[in-house]
Amino acid sequence: MIPTIASISYKKFVVFVWFVVNFIFFYSCASTPTDPAPWDVTPAAMRQHFPDSEFIAQRGRGATRAAAEADGAAQIARFLNTQISSQLRIAERENTQNGNTQSSTEIEQETFVQSHMNLFGIRYARDAYFDKQQKEWITVAYIDRNEAWQVYIPRFRQQAQAFNQLFVAAENETDPFRKALRLIAAFNYARTPDFQNADVLGQLLEPSKMNEEFGAVRSQAARLPGLLDNARRNASVFIDCPVDVESLVTTAFSREFAALGFPVANTRNAAAAVCRITITEGMQQRDLGIFYHPSLQAVISSNGAANAAGTLFTFSAEGERASAVTPDVAKRRAYQSLADKVRESFRLSLYQ
Repeated sequence: MIPTIASISYKKFVVFVWFVVNFIFFYSCASTPTDPAPWDVTPAAMRQHFPDSEFIAQRGRGATRAAAEADGAAQIARFLNTQISSQLRIAERENTQNGNTQSSTEIEQETFVQSHMNLFGIRYARDAYFDKQQKEWITVAYIDRNEAWQVYIPRFRQQAQAFNQLFVAAENETDPFRKALRLIAAFNYARTPDFQNADVLGQLLEPSKMNEEFGAVRSQAARLPGLLDNARRNASVFIDCPVDVESLVTTAFSREFAALGFPVANTRNAAAAVCRITITEGMQQRDLGIFYHPSLQAVISSNGAANAAGTLFTFSAEGERASAVTPDVAKRRAYQSLADKVRESFRLSLYQ
């Protein structure tokens, strides 16, 4: 007959509980691996078990096995972020054009890496172990490069196709100024965080496969700065501003075009494009003086009968409200305000 708890004396019951608790504790300790895993017996062992050519692997540590796995995943994310940042800094130095560069911010890189890590599926070593001396679990988190590539490749292929369409359209364009604009569009696309991060991540996953499948696209992106420089040099602009004060607006546009690499032509016949500027002064005469609320619109069109079809680019700006007791002073302030707006936003507008 099996005795019940009620039939066991209090002293025997305490002994029984002590035995059960200690049995569970010692069984748990005995079932926890404490010997170093084969991938951690020597400093070089991990790379032998998880070779760089096949895996992206990082060691993780933590108070529990789950915490160690989380730390390993975080170490992979840090590794990828560091590698992407390093490659983008090199690309920025090589491709800086007139002080206008676009690059991924750290937040965008981290978001990009995290989203792709979830897609790739991180795995963890089955033989994680508990280091009794350090009192922590040790494991390895890893990504299989080949598996990750199969997930990654369709996503970058879409981006590569979009860029290639922009690049081919630019190369096939015959109008000089429109060609420059199309190259600017391709240049901007190649500098977007999604394209840059994806390009570098592909190189980190499978460099040889990336070069084999996307070598042509990457070559196109590398050629862009030189092609864009040449296109701008051939896209001279004549500035037609019939109404101006002391050439303030005309000078502002001339300097912006020159800063962007577009030559400013002295005559209409010598230009590939014409920038026609229309100014609305918005003058109001009141008892307290003369008030101006100026605005302008610049329309860039191809020059010559062969290229006369359509507007290439438009830019609008609104100056600050200007006033003065005398008309001449108020008017000059109005035009100066428009010139300031051109310097502030025309360059950025053209490169958007």
